[in-house]
Amino acid sequence: MGIFGYNWGNLIAVKRSKFSWPTRRFTFEPEPYSIGLPECGKHITNGFFLFGGHLVEAQNTSIWDIECPSLDFEQELHGFGWLDHLAADGSAKARNLAKQWFWEWMERFGGGLGPGWCPQLTGRRIIRVINHSQILLFNESVKKQKAYFKILGHQANFLSRRSKAEKPGLKRLEALTGLIFCASILKGKKHFLRSNMKKLARESMRCINKNGDVISRNPEELMHIFIMLSWAARAIIEVKGKPLKNHLLAIELIAPNLRALRLGNGGLVHFHGGGRGIPGRLDQALSEVSIRLPARMGGAMGYHRISNNGTILIMDGGAQIPKNEPSFSALSFELSIGHEELIVNTGPGMLFGSHWLNSSRTLYAHSGVCVDETVPSVGRTDVVPKFERKESSDVVKLNSSHDGFALTHGVLHYRKIEMNRKGSVISGKDTILAEGVSHCGIFDGWLKRKNTKSMPFNARFHISPDVTLEFGILDTAVSMTTPKGDVWILRSPNAKISIQESAFMQYGHLHPRASKQVVVSGSAMDYEGVIEWTLSRLEVLDH
Repeated sequence: MGIFGYNWGNLIAVKRSKFSWPTRRFTFEPEPYSIGLPECGKHITNGFFLFGGHLVEAQNTSIWDIECPSLDFEQELHGFGWLDHLAADGSAKARNLAKQWFWEWMERFGGGLGPGWCPQLTGRRIIRVINHSQILLFNESVKKQKAYFKILGHQANFLSRRSKAEKPGLKRLEALTGLIFCASILKGKKHFLRSNMKKLARESMRCINKNGDVISRNPEELMHIFIMLSWAARAIIEVKGKPLKNHLLAIELIAPNLRALRLGNGGLVHFHGGGRGIPGRLDQALSEVSIRLPARMGGAMGYHRISNNGTILIMDGGAQIPKNEPSFSALSFELSIGHEELIVNTGPGMLFGSHWLNSSRTLYAHSGVCVDETVPSVGRTDVVPKFERKESSDVVKLNSSHDGFALTHGVLHYRKIEMNRKGSVISGKDTILAEGVSHCGIFDGWLKRKNTKSMPFNARFHISPDVTLEFGILDTAVSMTTPKGDVWILRSPNAKISIQESAFMQYGHLHPRASKQVVVSGSAMDYEGVIEWTLSRLEVLDH
């Protein structure tokens, strides 16, 4: 079915959904499943609207009077995610705006108009409208309360007709979760529950593979799937039901992966378009499920984790496969110390528009290794790194390699990283190497075209914007001081160290945050180049 047929089907379903028996009350008093960021709520109340990668400034303006710069922006408005943020703000102004904009949506779009009447957005919206019913119905008349329940029933009826028309994966899962939410909590809609529990159980196992992975390898996408499944399970249990086997199996498969992909502060790693996630939302979802499986330490969705004494390093060792939204981050990593982030990747550029989106997909935006100031293109071929993990009583080692630069420069990248058991010393060795006649020929050809005797490459370490950097004596080392006062020293005995500008994409901010990156530069001669580096806590250096 094309987009025309999809939209036409939605329009017909909207009209037909008005005529079934309406709901009049909740079966139990809802508590918020979702909560947003107070800082985002503050931005919205002050007239700054950041949706779909576009920032619009419109003080004293209804959210529905904004001239939307893109369809993504408009769809985010109709998904009502902003309601979570206003609820998190909690001020009188935020609560009043939440009520005002909800009732305006009812007046303008409640009859079935606008882009919000599609299954995914309807599922997303109805969860928020129920979650924050105490805000929306506070001091409202009986007439308005009846109108509130009428629109909930209308949307539930619409979802019962159209959820199967939504695109498989997370979009359909959001629609089904919204419908199950309605069936559990709205009086008179329980007849929707059983059949849609079966649909959700089937869809949950289509979203992931047998290892609990998603094809995109986007940790935040996996988190959203998990949260939808946990919310649906909670709603079913609230009405004395039991989630079906495949529903629970999907939760059981995903949970260890998500635990393996979290840094010390609970945020997810920045890889393949994913962000940290709304603080607290994943914690809540994990705590509510009865599964207590530990983090999957080896190869969770292609990522590899070392965790020693509160120091956590997570590296991308998975396949870099060309898709509609290609991203390359092979052998890059993020590092946290306790609850503080130290070495990071720049983050989800989609928050701030197409320019940042495109740059955030490149290896430059990750703490990895670039050759000749270029980055591999996954548009030509898949890049599948090789990975080996070794452990001893003293250290944990990750040995890895990839051939992303082989076709263009004739070299493979080898990265060896080890962390001591105290989590106080991390050492690395990055090697680019031309192996075999074919690769050596490509290497020689590159040198000839550039009229040079060596091939430059560098290891990049993007630093959290909350960390302070300072050069050491003779610029041979860089000290990094965390907000809590911990000092780490990055040294490289055989390479040049420089500090360059970087950026950090983070939820709750209207613009990318200015940050720094440490760049360790080397060169390859005679088919090989090596950069060695160590990152040590200061107290270790003093002994």
